[in-house]
Parts: sequence; structure tokens; C-alpha cells
Amino acid sequence: MVFLFLAPIFVFFIYSFWRLEGFEIIREWTLENYVHVIENKVYVQLIVRSIGIGMITGIVTVLLGYPVAYAMVFRMKAEREMILLLMILSLFSSYLVRVYAWKTILGNNGVINHILMTLRLVQEPVSWLMYSKLAVIITLASVFLPITVLPLYSSLMNISYSLIEASRDLGAGPAQTFRKVTLPLSMHGVIAGFIFTFVLTAGDYVTPALLGGSNGMMIGNAIASQFGVASNWPLGSAITFFVVATLVLLFVLGGVLFKKMGLRG
Repeated sequence: MVFLFLAPIFVFFIYSFWRLEGFEIIREWTLENYVHVIENKVYVQLIVRSIGIGMITGIVTVLLGYPVAYAMVFRMKAEREMILLLMILSLFSSYLVRVYAWKTILGNNGVINHILMTLRLVQEPVSWLMYSKLAVIITLASVFLPITVLPLYSSLMNISYSLIEASRDLGAGPAQTFRKVTLPLSMHGVIAGFIFTFVLTAGDYVTPALLGGSNGMMIGNAIASQFGVASNWPLGSAITFFVVATLVLLFVLGGVLFKKMGLRG
């Protein structure tokens, strides 16, 4: 962790306080890069968009993944190991291949437009399916859905079935048992699944680069361009740590909010 994770992060943190002149990095301590990030409206918009897409994707994957995990634990006990294995195997497939697959599905000549035109619901291909925030969210949700299901499955597996039986014995129906017992006890998995997906998708740059277009670009693309095309490592590092600080602040505020809600409940 120290040599492979913390040390590189520390190096780039130092870089964020230096500046670039021409093609030469000037090793002088300055906050110029951070000021530039705050004052640049494009970076601020990209950060806000990235956080929004990450949150929407996290919510979508939790809403889709929870019924799957619930069915695996309580309704498909004989098949759940096979389903879990298939989900894990899906993570071994190439991320880039899955993104290109969705590019084929959502494209003007893709499956969705073909079905819509065959049913005569549209006269020409629907262009807004591609190169938009919607395309980015759909692709990210499908790619990271298995990652969201895993903590949900784990949290539901750890619920003692005797608690559910006790709830039913006391007269609670299936809906009330789920609302009063199952959901609260699995909330740690819900939060963990959301955080995993949110962090991974908010910093993604491959999917926005291939499917986002001008309306779906995210802050990861700006960071990648600074480290790549522009070769401005100090500014790229400053953008990175500004995003990290923003996410940490959101997590702290979210934790405080959840604690207050828990205390009131």
C-alpha cells in the first residue's frame, strides 16, 4: 500500500503545487493550479457533471441490483451460486469490449434504432441515444452492476432468517417485513454498493470519451488530456486532488446526514 499506492499519490500531490512553463516543469511552490481549477468554469462544470452522473449511475445500479441480490438470497437458493459465478465471470470480460458493444447497440444502425424503425415508431434513427449523458449512464450502469450486486448480496446473506420469521410470526406482511427488517439490515450493503459504483463511475474517462460526445464528457477526460496531450502534470494533479477533496467532502456531509437521520429514526 505504501509503495504502490500512497507513494505515487504523494508524488503527484507534490506535482500539483508546481507549474508548467513551456514544456518545462518549474519546481516552485504555488497554488496557481488550484486557483486555475476553481476559476475555470469548464472544470467546475465537468466536476459537477461527473458527480451527477456518478450519483445517478449509483442509484440506478442499486435499484437494479437490489432485486437481483434479494432474489438470489431468498428466492433462488439453488441457483444463486451459479448466478453469482456468472456475475463474477462478467467482470473478467474486457471493459473496452463492453463499451464498444453498447456503442453498437445505441448507434444509429444499432439494435434499438432498428427495432424502433421496424415498428415504425420513428421515421429515422434516434440520434440522442448516442454521444450523450444518457449513453454514458446506461453503459456505466451495465458495466458496474455486478460490482454493486456483490455487497448487496453479502449484506442480505448476513441477515438471520430467524428475524424475518419472527417478523412474520408477529403479524407483519411481506412488504412490512421488507421495510422494517430486511431493508434496514441490508442498508450497509446498499451504501457500500452505491459508494463503489459512484467512485468508479465519477472518475471514469473511457466511456465518456467513446460515448459521451460534447454533452457527456467528464472530469476524467480533462485529467487524462492534461497528463497526455498537454503534458501538464501539475495542472492534471491539481484537478485530481481537487476532485478527491470534493468527493471526500461529499462523503463527510453524507455521513453526517445519515447519522442525523438515524438518530431521528
